[in-house]
Amino acid sequence: MIMHSTKLSFHVILCAVAIHAPVFAQSSLDSLLTTLPDTCKSLMHQRGWPSLSIAVVLDQKILFSRAFGYSDVDRKIPATPKTIYRVGSITKLFAATMLMQLAERGIVHLDDPVIRYIPSYKPVYPANSGPTTLRQLATHTSGLHVDAAQGFWHYLSNFEWVVAKGKENIVWGVTKSDLVSTLDSVEIEYTPGTYPHYSNFGYQLLGIALEGVAHEPFEKYIKANILDPLEMKDSDFRLNDEQQTRFAVGYTYLEPDFQRHLAPDWDLTLLKYSGGLYSTPEDIARFISLQFRDGVSGDSKILSGDGLRFMRTPQTLCSPQSGDTYGIGWAMYEYEGRPIIAHAGGHWGFSAKVEVLRDLKLGVVIMTNCNYPQGNLGPEKDLTRIIIDQFVPILDRKKTELVFDPRKLDLHAYAGRYVLPGNYAHADVSVKNDTLYFSLIENPQFYAAILPAGVNQFCFAFDSGRHPMVRFDTDESGRVVTLEFLDFRFKRK
Repeated sequence: MIMHSTKLSFHVILCAVAIHAPVFAQSSLDSLLTTLPDTCKSLMHQRGWPSLSIAVVLDQKILFSRAFGYSDVDRKIPATPKTIYRVGSITKLFAATMLMQLAERGIVHLDDPVIRYIPSYKPVYPANSGPTTLRQLATHTSGLHVDAAQGFWHYLSNFEWVVAKGKENIVWGVTKSDLVSTLDSVEIEYTPGTYPHYSNFGYQLLGIALEGVAHEPFEKYIKANILDPLEMKDSDFRLNDEQQTRFAVGYTYLEPDFQRHLAPDWDLTLLKYSGGLYSTPEDIARFISLQFRDGVSGDSKILSGDGLRFMRTPQTLCSPQSGDTYGIGWAMYEYEGRPIIAHAGGHWGFSAKVEVLRDLKLGVVIMTNCNYPQGNLGPEKDLTRIIIDQFVPILDRKKTELVFDPRKLDLHAYAGRYVLPGNYAHADVSVKNDTLYFSLIENPQFYAAILPAGVNQFCFAFDSGRHPMVRFDTDESGRVVTLEFLDFRFKRK
Protein backbone atom coordinates (compact mmCIF):
# COMPACT_ATOMS: atom_id res chain seq x y z
CA MET A 1 0.00 0.00 0.00
CA ILE A 2 1.24 3.51 -0.75
CA MET A 3 2.24 5.41 2.38
CA HIS A 4 2.66 9.09 3.30
CA SER A 5 6.40 8.80 2.93
CA THR A 6 6.01 8.54 -0.85
CA LYS A 7 4.47 12.01 -1.15
CA LEU A 8 7.71 13.90 -1.87
CA SER A 9 8.81 11.62 -4.70
CA PHE A 10 5.38 11.89 -6.31
CA HIS A 11 5.62 15.67 -6.20
CA VAL A 12 9.06 15.61 -7.83
CA ILE A 13 7.71 13.45 -10.65
CA LEU A 14 4.79 15.83 -11.20
CA CYS A 15 7.08 18.83 -11.44
CA ALA A 16 9.26 17.05 -13.97
CA VAL A 17 6.26 16.20 -16.09
CA ALA A 18 4.92 19.74 -15.96
CA ILE A 19 8.25 21.22 -17.03
CA HIS A 20 8.38 18.94 -20.05
CA ALA A 21 4.67 19.05 -20.89
CA PRO A 22 3.96 19.13 -24.63
CA VAL A 23 3.31 22.56 -26.11
CA PHE A 24 1.69 23.02 -29.53
CA ALA A 25 4.27 23.27 -32.28
CA GLN A 26 3.35 26.46 -34.10
CA SER A 27 5.80 25.45 -36.80
CA SER A 28 3.36 22.80 -38.11
CA LEU A 29 0.70 25.42 -38.70
CA ASP A 30 3.20 27.87 -40.15
CA SER A 31 4.42 25.20 -42.54
CA LEU A 32 0.89 24.48 -43.73
CA LEU A 33 0.15 28.16 -44.28
CA THR A 34 3.33 28.39 -46.34
CA THR A 35 2.32 25.55 -48.67
CA LEU A 36 -1.39 26.36 -48.86
CA PRO A 37 -1.01 28.91 -51.72
CA ASP A 38 0.54 26.21 -53.92
CA THR A 39 -2.38 23.90 -53.14
CA CYS A 40 -4.87 26.59 -54.12
CA LYS A 41 -3.06 27.61 -57.30
CA SER A 42 -2.60 24.02 -58.41
CA LEU A 43 -6.30 23.23 -58.07
CA MET A 44 -7.29 26.52 -59.71
CA HIS A 45 -5.11 25.86 -62.77
CA GLN A 46 -6.15 22.23 -62.91
CA ARG A 47 -9.79 23.19 -63.27
CA GLY A 48 -9.34 26.34 -65.27
CA TRP A 49 -10.97 28.73 -62.84
CA PRO A 50 -10.38 32.39 -63.67
CA SER A 51 -9.88 33.29 -60.00
CA LEU A 52 -10.04 31.81 -56.55
CA SER A 53 -10.40 33.75 -53.30
CA ILE A 54 -10.15 31.99 -49.97
CA ALA A 55 -10.20 32.73 -46.27
CA VAL A 56 -9.48 30.34 -43.39
CA VAL A 57 -10.65 31.44 -39.96
CA LEU A 58 -9.73 29.95 -36.59
CA ASP A 59 -12.03 31.19 -33.84
CA GLN A 60 -11.72 35.01 -33.98
CA LYS A 61 -8.63 35.15 -36.20
CA ILE A 62 -8.38 34.98 -39.98
CA LEU A 63 -5.40 32.66 -40.40
CA PHE A 64 -5.18 32.83 -44.16
CA SER A 65 -6.61 35.16 -46.80
CA ARG A 66 -5.38 35.03 -50.37
CA ALA A 67 -6.65 35.43 -53.91
CA PHE A 68 -5.32 33.90 -57.11
CA GLY A 69 -5.94 34.39 -60.81
CA TYR A 70 -7.91 37.19 -62.44
CA SER A 71 -11.09 38.95 -61.44
CA ASP A 72 -11.24 40.15 -65.07
CA VAL A 73 -9.50 37.78 -67.48
CA ASP A 74 -9.64 39.99 -70.57
CA ARG A 75 -8.24 43.03 -68.79
CA LYS A 76 -5.78 40.96 -66.73
CA ILE A 77 -6.97 42.44 -63.43
CA PRO A 78 -5.62 40.23 -60.61
CA ALA A 79 -7.99 39.01 -57.95
CA THR A 80 -7.18 40.20 -54.43
CA PRO A 81 -8.64 39.46 -50.98
CA LYS A 82 -10.75 42.60 -51.54
CA THR A 83 -12.30 41.30 -54.78
CA ILE A 84 -16.08 41.16 -54.42
CA TYR A 85 -18.20 38.21 -55.58
CA ARG A 86 -21.84 37.25 -55.60
CA VAL A 87 -22.35 34.64 -52.89
CA GLY A 88 -25.78 33.41 -53.99
CA SER A 89 -27.60 31.25 -51.47
CA ILE A 90 -25.16 31.97 -48.65
CA THR A 91 -27.50 34.96 -48.36
CA LYS A 92 -29.98 32.58 -46.73
CA LEU A 93 -27.79 32.42 -43.60
CA PHE A 94 -28.37 36.14 -43.13
CA ALA A 95 -32.12 35.84 -43.67
CA ALA A 96 -32.14 33.05 -41.06
CA THR A 97 -30.15 35.23 -38.65
CA MET A 98 -32.68 38.02 -39.17
CA LEU A 99 -35.45 35.57 -38.24
CA MET A 100 -33.66 34.60 -35.02
CA GLN A 101 -33.04 38.23 -34.10
CA LEU A 102 -36.71 39.09 -34.46
CA ALA A 103 -37.65 35.95 -32.53
CA GLU A 104 -35.31 36.84 -29.65
CA ARG A 105 -36.87 40.29 -29.50
CA GLY A 106 -40.33 38.75 -29.30
CA ILE A 107 -41.44 40.36 -32.55
CA VAL A 108 -42.12 36.99 -34.21
CA HIS A 109 -42.27 33.37 -33.10
CA LEU A 110 -40.72 30.60 -35.15
CA ASP A 111 -43.99 28.71 -35.39
CA ASP A 112 -46.07 31.69 -36.42
CA PRO A 113 -48.10 30.95 -39.58
CA VAL A 114 -46.86 32.71 -42.70
CA ILE A 115 -50.36 33.94 -43.47
CA ARG A 116 -50.14 36.21 -40.41
CA TYR A 117 -47.46 38.23 -42.18
CA ILE A 118 -48.41 37.64 -45.82
CA PRO A 119 -52.24 37.57 -45.86
CA SER A 120 -52.36 36.51 -49.52
CA TYR A 121 -50.48 33.29 -48.77
CA LYS A 122 -53.25 30.70 -49.12
CA PRO A 123 -51.68 27.64 -50.73
CA VAL A 124 -53.36 24.34 -51.46
CA TYR A 125 -52.19 22.02 -48.68
CA PRO A 126 -52.03 18.22 -48.72
CA ALA A 127 -54.52 16.49 -46.48
CA ASN A 128 -53.87 16.86 -42.75
CA SER A 129 -51.21 19.54 -43.12
CA GLY A 130 -50.83 23.28 -42.79
CA PRO A 131 -50.49 26.08 -42.07
CA THR A 132 -46.94 26.88 -43.24
CA THR A 133 -44.78 28.37 -40.48
CA LEU A 134 -41.73 30.64 -40.45
CA ARG A 135 -39.69 27.76 -39.05
CA GLN A 136 -40.65 25.60 -42.03
CA LEU A 137 -39.53 28.29 -44.46
CA ALA A 138 -36.19 28.64 -42.65
CA THR A 139 -35.56 24.85 -42.55
CA HIS A 140 -36.75 24.05 -46.10
CA THR A 141 -39.59 21.90 -44.71
CA SER A 142 -42.50 23.97 -46.04
CA GLY A 143 -43.15 21.55 -48.90
CA LEU A 144 -42.74 24.33 -51.46
CA HIS A 145 -41.11 23.78 -54.84
CA VAL A 146 -37.54 25.03 -55.31
CA ASP A 147 -38.92 28.14 -57.06
CA ALA A 148 -42.30 29.74 -57.63
CA ALA A 149 -44.24 28.40 -60.63
CA GLN A 150 -44.06 31.85 -62.25
CA GLY A 151 -40.33 31.33 -62.51
CA PHE A 152 -40.76 28.65 -65.20
CA TRP A 153 -40.17 31.13 -68.03
CA HIS A 154 -37.01 32.33 -66.37
CA TYR A 155 -35.74 28.75 -66.15
CA LEU A 156 -36.68 28.17 -69.79
CA SER A 157 -34.74 31.24 -70.92
CA ASN A 158 -31.74 30.03 -68.89
CA PHE A 159 -31.92 26.74 -70.76
CA GLU A 160 -32.13 28.53 -74.10
CA TRP A 161 -29.19 30.75 -73.16
CA VAL A 162 -27.07 27.65 -72.51
CA VAL A 163 -28.14 25.93 -75.73
CA ALA A 164 -27.43 29.08 -77.76
CA LYS A 165 -24.03 29.53 -76.07
CA GLY A 166 -24.95 32.85 -74.56
CA LYS A 167 -26.67 34.35 -77.61
CA GLU A 168 -30.21 34.42 -76.18
CA ASN A 169 -31.58 36.93 -73.70
CA ILE A 170 -32.49 35.94 -70.17
CA VAL A 171 -36.12 36.52 -69.15
CA TRP A 172 -35.91 37.48 -65.51
CA GLY A 173 -38.20 36.18 -62.80
CA VAL A 174 -41.30 37.56 -61.21
CA THR A 175 -41.44 40.70 -59.11
CA LYS A 176 -42.37 40.79 -55.44
CA SER A 177 -45.80 42.23 -56.22
CA ASP A 178 -46.44 39.58 -58.89
CA LEU A 179 -45.50 36.83 -56.44
CA VAL A 180 -47.56 38.14 -53.54
CA SER A 181 -50.63 38.61 -55.75
CA THR A 182 -50.62 34.96 -56.88
CA LEU A 183 -49.97 33.13 -53.63
CA ASP A 184 -53.49 31.71 -53.51
CA SER A 185 -52.62 29.43 -56.45
CA VAL A 186 -49.54 27.86 -54.83
CA GLU A 187 -49.59 24.10 -54.31
CA ILE A 188 -47.62 22.43 -51.53
CA GLU A 189 -45.69 19.61 -53.23
CA TYR A 190 -44.19 17.71 -50.27
CA THR A 191 -45.51 16.82 -46.86
CA PRO A 192 -44.56 19.83 -44.68
CA GLY A 193 -42.53 19.59 -41.49
CA THR A 194 -40.60 16.40 -42.28
CA TYR A 195 -37.78 16.11 -44.80
CA PRO A 196 -36.12 19.24 -46.15
CA HIS A 197 -36.68 20.03 -49.83
CA TYR A 198 -34.48 22.99 -50.71
CA SER A 199 -36.56 26.01 -51.68
CA ASN A 200 -35.52 29.46 -52.87
CA PHE A 201 -39.24 30.21 -53.00
CA GLY A 202 -39.51 29.54 -49.26
CA TYR A 203 -36.71 31.95 -48.42
CA GLN A 204 -38.21 34.60 -50.67
CA LEU A 205 -41.43 34.33 -48.70
CA LEU A 206 -39.44 34.41 -45.45
CA GLY A 207 -37.68 37.61 -46.48
CA ILE A 208 -40.94 39.25 -47.54
CA ALA A 209 -42.61 38.28 -44.26
CA LEU A 210 -39.73 39.50 -42.09
CA GLU A 211 -39.27 42.85 -43.81
CA GLY A 212 -42.98 43.46 -43.34
CA VAL A 213 -42.92 42.87 -39.60
CA ALA A 214 -39.61 44.76 -39.25
CA HIS A 215 -41.07 47.74 -41.15
CA GLU A 216 -37.83 48.01 -43.08
CA PRO A 217 -36.65 46.71 -46.46
CA PHE A 218 -34.92 43.34 -46.16
CA GLU A 219 -31.54 44.52 -47.46
CA LYS A 220 -31.47 47.59 -45.20
CA TYR A 221 -32.30 45.51 -42.14
CA ILE A 222 -29.55 42.97 -42.91
CA LYS A 223 -26.99 45.74 -43.38
CA ALA A 224 -27.90 47.65 -40.23
CA ASN A 225 -28.35 44.67 -37.91
CA ILE A 226 -25.82 42.10 -39.14
CA LEU A 227 -23.33 43.39 -41.72
CA ASP A 228 -22.46 46.69 -40.04
CA PRO A 229 -22.12 45.31 -36.48
CA LEU A 230 -19.79 42.59 -37.80
CA GLU A 231 -17.80 45.18 -39.77
CA MET A 232 -18.51 43.37 -43.02
CA LYS A 233 -17.66 46.50 -44.97
CA ASP A 234 -17.52 44.85 -48.39
CA SER A 235 -20.86 43.06 -48.11
CA ASP A 236 -24.15 44.53 -49.30
CA PHE A 237 -27.02 44.06 -51.72
CA ARG A 238 -25.95 47.00 -53.86
CA LEU A 239 -22.39 48.09 -54.63
CA ASN A 240 -21.20 51.68 -54.47
CA ASP A 241 -18.99 53.10 -57.20
CA GLU A 242 -15.74 52.15 -55.48
CA GLN A 243 -16.90 48.61 -54.71
CA GLN A 244 -18.01 48.20 -58.31
CA THR A 245 -14.38 48.57 -59.39
CA ARG A 246 -13.56 45.52 -57.25
CA PHE A 247 -16.48 43.38 -58.43
CA ALA A 248 -15.29 40.31 -60.32
CA VAL A 249 -16.43 39.59 -63.86
CA GLY A 250 -18.46 36.39 -63.89
CA TYR A 251 -17.82 33.61 -66.39
CA THR A 252 -19.81 30.54 -67.36
CA TYR A 253 -18.27 27.36 -68.77
CA LEU A 254 -20.48 25.50 -71.25
CA GLU A 255 -20.26 21.97 -72.61
CA PRO A 256 -18.99 20.18 -74.62
CA ASP A 257 -15.69 22.05 -74.73
CA PHE A 258 -16.24 24.10 -71.56
CA GLN A 259 -15.29 27.33 -73.27
CA ARG A 260 -15.57 30.44 -71.16
CA HIS A 261 -18.51 32.81 -71.77
CA LEU A 262 -19.37 36.08 -70.08
CA ALA A 263 -22.15 35.29 -67.64
CA PRO A 264 -25.39 37.25 -67.87
CA ASP A 265 -25.94 39.74 -65.08
CA TRP A 266 -28.63 38.91 -62.57
CA ASP A 267 -31.75 40.93 -61.91
CA LEU A 268 -32.12 40.39 -58.16
CA THR A 269 -35.40 42.21 -57.51
CA LEU A 270 -37.03 39.13 -55.96
CA LEU A 271 -34.00 36.89 -55.76
CA LYS A 272 -32.32 39.23 -53.26
CA TYR A 273 -34.12 37.43 -50.41
CA SER A 274 -32.68 34.04 -51.34
CA GLY A 275 -29.40 34.97 -53.02
CA GLY A 276 -28.71 38.67 -53.46
CA LEU A 277 -25.69 39.35 -51.26
CA TYR A 278 -22.31 40.54 -52.53
CA SER A 279 -19.33 39.76 -50.30
CA THR A 280 -15.70 38.68 -49.91
CA PRO A 281 -14.23 35.61 -48.17
CA GLU A 282 -12.82 37.81 -45.39
CA ASP A 283 -16.25 39.28 -44.69
CA ILE A 284 -17.90 35.85 -44.58
CA ALA A 285 -15.06 34.75 -42.26
CA ARG A 286 -16.22 37.49 -39.86
CA PHE A 287 -19.70 35.97 -39.94
CA ILE A 288 -18.17 32.56 -39.19
CA SER A 289 -16.33 34.00 -36.17
CA LEU A 290 -19.72 35.06 -34.82
CA GLN A 291 -20.64 31.36 -34.63
CA PHE A 292 -17.80 30.84 -32.15
CA ARG A 293 -19.03 33.60 -29.83
CA ASP A 294 -21.77 31.45 -28.37
CA GLY A 295 -20.99 31.78 -24.69
CA VAL A 296 -23.67 32.61 -22.18
CA SER A 297 -24.34 36.04 -23.67
CA GLY A 298 -23.21 35.42 -27.24
CA ASP A 299 -22.68 38.63 -29.17
CA SER A 300 -25.32 40.98 -27.82
CA LYS A 301 -25.17 43.07 -30.98
CA ILE A 302 -26.24 40.10 -33.08
CA LEU A 303 -27.61 37.06 -31.20
CA SER A 304 -27.45 35.49 -27.77
CA GLY A 305 -25.40 32.36 -27.23
CA ASP A 306 -28.64 30.37 -27.04
CA GLY A 307 -29.76 31.86 -30.35
CA LEU A 308 -26.52 30.96 -32.11
CA ARG A 309 -26.61 27.42 -30.76
CA PHE A 310 -30.26 27.01 -31.67
CA MET A 311 -29.54 27.92 -35.30
CA ARG A 312 -27.09 25.02 -35.33
CA THR A 313 -29.52 22.57 -33.72
CA PRO A 314 -31.01 20.04 -36.19
CA GLN A 315 -34.63 20.87 -36.93
CA THR A 316 -35.33 18.26 -39.61
CA LEU A 317 -34.87 14.66 -40.57
CA CYS A 318 -32.12 13.94 -43.11
CA SER A 319 -32.95 14.95 -46.66
CA PRO A 320 -33.63 11.95 -48.94
CA GLN A 321 -31.79 13.79 -51.73
CA SER A 322 -28.65 14.98 -49.96
CA GLY A 323 -28.54 13.29 -46.58
CA ASP A 324 -28.29 16.73 -44.99
CA THR A 325 -30.33 17.93 -42.10
CA TYR A 326 -31.01 21.60 -41.43
CA GLY A 327 -30.85 23.92 -38.50
CA ILE A 328 -32.15 27.45 -38.90
CA GLY A 329 -30.45 28.33 -42.20
CA TRP A 330 -27.45 26.03 -41.78
CA ALA A 331 -27.09 22.74 -43.63
CA MET A 332 -25.69 20.12 -41.27
CA TYR A 333 -23.89 16.87 -42.00
CA GLU A 334 -20.87 14.81 -41.02
CA TYR A 335 -17.53 14.58 -42.78
CA GLU A 336 -15.02 11.98 -41.60
CA GLY A 337 -17.05 11.61 -38.42
CA ARG A 338 -17.03 15.34 -37.64
CA PRO A 339 -20.14 17.54 -37.55
CA ILE A 340 -20.06 20.33 -40.12
CA ILE A 341 -22.35 23.30 -40.64
CA ALA A 342 -22.24 24.71 -44.13
CA HIS A 343 -23.88 26.53 -47.00
CA ALA A 344 -23.08 26.89 -50.67
CA GLY A 345 -24.20 29.48 -53.18
CA GLY A 346 -24.03 30.26 -56.85
CA HIS A 347 -25.26 32.44 -59.68
CA TRP A 348 -24.45 32.69 -63.32
CA GLY A 349 -20.69 33.28 -63.23
CA PHE A 350 -20.14 32.77 -59.50
CA SER A 351 -19.71 29.96 -56.98
CA ALA A 352 -19.09 30.09 -53.25
CA LYS A 353 -19.06 27.80 -50.24
CA VAL A 354 -18.54 27.98 -46.50
CA GLU A 355 -17.89 24.99 -44.25
CA VAL A 356 -17.40 25.19 -40.47
CA LEU A 357 -16.07 22.64 -37.98
CA ARG A 358 -17.50 23.78 -34.68
CA ASP A 359 -15.39 21.47 -32.50
CA LEU A 360 -12.15 22.97 -33.85
CA LYS A 361 -13.53 26.48 -34.37
CA LEU A 362 -12.32 26.25 -37.95
CA GLY A 363 -14.05 27.78 -40.97
CA VAL A 364 -13.16 27.78 -44.67
CA VAL A 365 -14.65 30.16 -47.26
CA ILE A 366 -13.99 29.99 -50.98
CA MET A 367 -15.31 32.10 -53.85
CA THR A 368 -14.70 32.14 -57.57
CA ASN A 369 -16.02 33.98 -60.61
CA CYS A 370 -17.22 31.02 -62.64
CA ASN A 371 -19.90 28.34 -62.73
CA TYR A 372 -20.77 25.18 -64.65
CA PRO A 373 -24.54 25.18 -65.31
CA GLN A 374 -24.48 21.80 -67.05
CA GLY A 375 -23.42 19.90 -63.99
CA ASN A 376 -19.63 19.79 -64.07
CA LEU A 377 -18.11 20.02 -60.60
CA GLY A 378 -17.85 23.63 -59.52
CA PRO A 379 -14.92 24.85 -57.45
CA GLU A 380 -16.85 24.77 -54.22
CA LYS A 381 -17.13 20.96 -54.30
CA ASP A 382 -13.66 19.86 -53.31
CA LEU A 383 -11.37 22.66 -52.18
CA THR A 384 -12.97 23.24 -48.78
CA ARG A 385 -12.51 19.54 -47.97
CA ILE A 386 -8.91 19.54 -49.21
CA ILE A 387 -8.13 22.44 -46.89
CA ILE A 388 -10.04 20.93 -43.97
CA ASP A 389 -8.14 17.68 -44.36
CA GLN A 390 -4.85 19.59 -44.07
CA PHE A 391 -5.83 21.64 -41.03
CA VAL A 392 -7.62 19.00 -38.95
CA PRO A 393 -4.60 16.90 -37.85
CA ILE A 394 -2.68 20.01 -36.80
CA LEU A 395 -5.60 21.54 -34.92
CA ASP A 396 -6.46 18.23 -33.29
CA ARG A 397 -2.91 18.04 -32.00
CA LYS A 398 -3.06 21.64 -30.87
CA LYS A 399 -6.32 21.04 -29.05
CA THR A 400 -5.00 17.89 -27.41
CA GLU A 401 -1.70 19.38 -26.35
CA LEU A 402 -3.29 22.50 -24.94
CA VAL A 403 -5.77 20.46 -22.94
CA PHE A 404 -3.14 17.98 -21.75
CA ASP A 405 -0.63 20.64 -20.67
CA PRO A 406 -0.67 20.30 -16.84
CA ARG A 407 0.27 23.96 -16.51
CA LYS A 408 -3.09 24.86 -17.99
CA LEU A 409 -5.18 22.60 -15.79
CA ASP A 410 -7.17 23.96 -12.87
CA LEU A 411 -6.46 21.20 -10.37
CA HIS A 412 -8.94 22.66 -7.90
CA ALA A 413 -11.74 21.83 -10.36
CA TYR A 414 -11.21 18.14 -9.47
CA ALA A 415 -10.90 18.58 -5.71
CA GLY A 416 -13.73 17.29 -3.55
CA ARG A 417 -15.41 14.30 -1.89
CA TYR A 418 -16.76 11.48 -4.09
CA VAL A 419 -19.03 8.62 -3.02
CA LEU A 420 -19.68 5.19 -4.49
CA PRO A 421 -23.47 4.66 -4.74
CA GLY A 422 -24.65 2.82 -1.65
CA ASN A 423 -21.96 4.56 0.45
CA TYR A 424 -19.67 1.54 0.10
CA ALA A 425 -16.60 3.72 -0.42
CA HIS A 426 -15.61 7.38 -0.34
CA ALA A 427 -12.78 9.02 -2.24
CA ASP A 428 -11.15 12.34 -1.48
CA VAL A 429 -9.32 14.41 -4.10
CA SER A 430 -7.25 17.31 -2.80
CA VAL A 431 -4.63 19.80 -3.98
CA LYS A 432 -1.40 20.29 -2.04
CA ASN A 433 1.64 22.18 -3.30
CA ASP A 434 0.24 22.28 -6.86
CA THR A 435 -0.16 18.52 -6.79
CA LEU A 436 -3.38 16.53 -7.02
CA TYR A 437 -3.78 13.72 -4.46
CA PHE A 438 -6.20 10.81 -4.39
CA SER A 439 -7.19 8.93 -1.23
CA LEU A 440 -9.83 6.56 0.11
CA ILE A 441 -11.52 7.67 3.34
CA GLU A 442 -12.11 4.12 4.57
CA ASN A 443 -8.44 3.25 3.98
CA PRO A 444 -6.28 6.23 5.06
CA GLN A 445 -3.11 4.45 3.99
CA PHE A 446 -4.23 4.71 0.36
CA TYR A 447 -2.92 8.20 -0.37
CA ALA A 448 -1.10 9.00 -3.63
CA ALA A 449 -0.26 11.78 -6.05
CA ILE A 450 -1.90 11.55 -9.46
CA LEU A 451 -0.60 13.16 -12.66
CA PRO A 452 -2.43 14.45 -15.73
CA ALA A 453 -2.37 11.82 -18.49
CA GLY A 454 -5.11 13.03 -20.84
CA VAL A 455 -8.39 14.90 -20.97
CA ASN A 456 -9.76 14.50 -17.41
CA GLN A 457 -7.52 11.44 -17.00
CA PHE A 458 -4.82 10.92 -14.38
CA CYS A 459 -2.22 8.28 -13.67
CA PHE A 460 -0.52 7.44 -10.37
CA ALA A 461 2.81 9.19 -10.02
CA PHE A 462 4.62 5.92 -9.32
CA ASP A 463 3.41 4.47 -12.68
CA SER A 464 6.23 4.93 -15.18
CA GLY A 465 3.91 3.75 -17.97
CA ARG A 466 1.50 6.63 -17.26
CA HIS A 467 -1.60 4.44 -17.51
CA PRO A 468 -4.76 6.47 -16.76
CA MET A 469 -6.33 4.94 -13.65
CA VAL A 470 -8.45 7.82 -12.35
CA ARG A 471 -10.93 9.42 -14.75
CA PHE A 472 -13.28 12.34 -14.26
CA ASP A 473 -16.45 13.27 -16.16
CA THR A 474 -18.08 16.69 -16.45
CA ASP A 475 -21.59 17.93 -17.01
CA GLU A 476 -22.67 20.29 -19.81
CA SER A 477 -21.42 23.31 -17.88
CA GLY A 478 -17.93 21.78 -17.53
CA ARG A 479 -18.23 21.03 -13.80
CA VAL A 480 -16.61 17.78 -12.65
CA VAL A 481 -19.40 15.48 -11.42
CA THR A 482 -18.01 11.92 -11.30
CA LEU A 483 -14.78 10.03 -10.68
CA GLU A 484 -14.02 6.57 -12.04
CA PHE A 485 -11.49 4.26 -10.42
CA LEU A 486 -11.09 0.51 -11.04
CA ASP A 487 -14.20 0.70 -13.26
CA PHE A 488 -16.30 1.92 -10.32
CA ARG A 489 -18.00 5.29 -10.72
CA PHE A 490 -18.02 7.65 -7.71
CA LYS A 491 -20.42 10.61 -7.66
CA ARG A 492 -19.29 13.99 -6.41
CA LYS A 493 -21.01 15.06 -3.18
